[in-house]
Amino acid sequence: MRTEDKPFIHMMKTPLSNYLYDVNTNMFVGLDENTYIHLKKVEQGECGLEDSDDECIRRNMDILLEQGFLSVKHPKEIRHGHSDLIDWYLNENIRQIALQVTQQCNFRCAYCVYCAGDFELQRNHSSKRMPIETALAAVDFFIARCGNQEHPAIAFYGGEPLLEFPIIQKVVEYAEDKMYGKKLTFAITTNASLLTVDIARFFMEHNFVTTISLDGTPETHDKSRRFANDGRGSFAVIQDNLKKIMEHCPEFKFSFNIVTDPRFPCDSIHQLFSKNSLFRKARVTSTLINDQFSVEKTVPGDVFLYQHDQYMFQSYLSLLGIYDRNNVSRVAFAELISSFEQIKDSMKPSKSLPDVAAPGGPCIAGEMRLFVNTDGNLFPCERVSETSEVMNIGNLWDGFDYSKVDRLLNIAQSTAEKCKNCWAFQHCILCCTHSDNCGELSAALRLSQCNRVRAQVEETFRNYLWMREFDIPYDMMKQEV
Repeated sequence: MRTEDKPFIHMMKTPLSNYLYDVNTNMFVGLDENTYIHLKKVEQGECGLEDSDDECIRRNMDILLEQGFLSVKHPKEIRHGHSDLIDWYLNENIRQIALQVTQQCNFRCAYCVYCAGDFELQRNHSSKRMPIETALAAVDFFIARCGNQEHPAIAFYGGEPLLEFPIIQKVVEYAEDKMYGKKLTFAITTNASLLTVDIARFFMEHNFVTTISLDGTPETHDKSRRFANDGRGSFAVIQDNLKKIMEHCPEFKFSFNIVTDPRFPCDSIHQLFSKNSLFRKARVTSTLINDQFSVEKTVPGDVFLYQHDQYMFQSYLSLLGIYDRNNVSRVAFAELISSFEQIKDSMKPSKSLPDVAAPGGPCIAGEMRLFVNTDGNLFPCERVSETSEVMNIGNLWDGFDYSKVDRLLNIAQSTAEKCKNCWAFQHCILCCTHSDNCGELSAALRLSQCNRVRAQVEETFRNYLWMREFDIPYDMMKQEV
């Protein structure tokens, strides 16, 4: 059976039920076992919808068709719906700008894409710093292009941004004066080795969202996050700084971000952020090591997977009232809630896919988190490679290169035929950075990640279905551990 003649569907099972995911309507339908088996064969091209002698199955096919499911429609053309509005978004609607105030860092983290080693696809740490004139020009550039944003944000990035705290102070003062009347927010991610009580008070006075990088216990953290000058571990310094701040400025709010190396056990990390009073007070998020620009790829170890699944399972049980919420890992619970939030926003039903559409993933480069490096060059966000010519979408003085932005937004055109026929079309997470192959946009590189993405989407779907099966309210999920 030809792909274009088959219903655009994906079949799934959970421990409690069988499901049809209908791509056109972006909806799930619960099925009995026989109907599920039949549609699974249809999905695999082994038979047609009506190729069954079972009267009940045939009747179910008719009902599903009458209700608008099982459409064979696929997009005819891959093109993002915002393609004709790029200039408007980038001239009126930029949400956040991130300033790379320095390319230097006082740490040399083992997994950092900016450290010397095999990360040749990225720059290394350098002595470059953003001149104050460039920083203020970036603020002016942002002001001229965030008119529709009631809550604009300015973030500071590095290297370690606190190495250039005087520049941060001047930018904050300038932005608050120029953007008076806006509900302006500032953000910073820091290793906290230079964080002091006075800086914490400054952050509080100027509406900062502060994220601290801390990877776990001293043993875990110091394995990767070491000082550049002498190779010492940094956990003790960070802990002492936070103790002083909590003593003199207890109202200071911050969150932690953990970079987890899945090759090693994670039990101690979960325990630290759940049991230690100093670290338990703050919100926590976690990410796996980003090996996109690394020759060596990180393969999760068996012990990590076992411990991670154990803590995630306890989080599930806590939502059912079977496991004490107070004993749940805050790291695992935050990961679970993030998954729920992601699927909640993407499961909007529709009547049908449009003829012209684009898979999920790409955003308008620069509209959400415009990144400005020390030289004043513009990039879609801080996650892309600064050495990649295809990711450089302009500069502060000449403005945006709209043709480049359009190409990045429509990156899926390079894999159009595969994308048109993929059941994960609406939930794909591949953006332009996943196609960047040493400064060239590679269709092969993009396609090489499709199986991983489909597995991730299916896992997210299972979370969504589990939530529906047990009737878990969203408000319950938002409760802090």
